[in-house]
Amino acid sequence: MDLKQLLIISLRRPAELPDILSPVKLKLNTVVEGALFIAATTALLSSSLDRLIFRSSENASKLLENNSLSFIFDPLSMFVFELIFIVTVVASILFFGNFSSQKVRIEELGKNVLFLFLVAFIFKIAQVFFAFISIDLYYIFRFFEVLWFIWALSSVVSVLYQFKSILLTAFLGAITVSLSMGFIFMVFVSIIQFLLVGSITNV
Repeated sequence: MDLKQLLIISLRRPAELPDILSPVKLKLNTVVEGALFIAATTALLSSSLDRLIFRSSENASKLLENNSLSFIFDPLSMFVFELIFIVTVVASILFFGNFSSQKVRIEELGKNVLFLFLVAFIFKIAQVFFAFISIDLYYIFRFFEVLWFIWALSSVVSVLYQFKSILLTAFLGAITVSLSMGFIFMVFVSIIQFLLVGSITNV
């Protein structure tokens, strides 16, 4: 099966992915390398997109120029957050996987999760075109990307761990990942702001 067919299945019937990808065997180091690659490419694209969107607004442009939080849009910062997001998603799935009698190897889980992240990256490429056409279309498409990702990931996880409810899996997963990322974000921002204030004071 070629990549085009896999993409179509991912968009329409993501629950079929585990069976289709089962013949593909990946080592743990390959999964890690894939996560690093996806995090890097997604960070570069997201950084460019966010700078384009925010700088298209006068108030947001002033915010970026005068606020120390502008480091958030730096590609390196976004790479760290993308990587943390991938790790958080996998860790959350492994945590809830403890409530299932079905055991899934981390290589198998990582393979399916990374493929969905790859499809999400293609979504972001499409957002570039919408951003130049209309900001409203950009946000609408981005909203559908988030909805699709939650649904697709929950469908895959439900199949892998034989959970009965995709909706409940999506609900618990979204809350867990959101809370975890929110906490990590606050800690990260606090550390960066402390370092920035400290360096300015020393100067």
